[in-house]
Amino acid sequence: MSEIQFDIIDEKEVEFTKRGRKSNVSPQLVEMLKKLPKGKSARIPSMAGDPTNADEYKAHKARVSATLRTAGKQAGKTVRILWSPAGVPQVSAK
Repeated sequence: MSEIQFDIIDEKEVEFTKRGRKSNVSPQLVEMLKKLPKGKSARIPSMAGDPTNADEYKAHKARVSATLRTAGKQAGKTVRILWSPAGVPQVSAK
């Protein structure tokens, strides 16, 4: 095993890059969440996935859920996401 090398630096000298790519959330989605009344949910069929393909569906759900949470954050609301058996996301805002 090779020897571990390290340097002690001042905390102000730490360099880093942000994770991931910049989010591209639809302004229309953000506006819809801003206007979504409490006690109502929005069904979003345009963001549906295919639940019969388990591997792709799992990744799709994660991607869409992240987009919806980001849109909720931009709208100033916390969102709850539920998925229908047909793979359609349904969102309610708190």
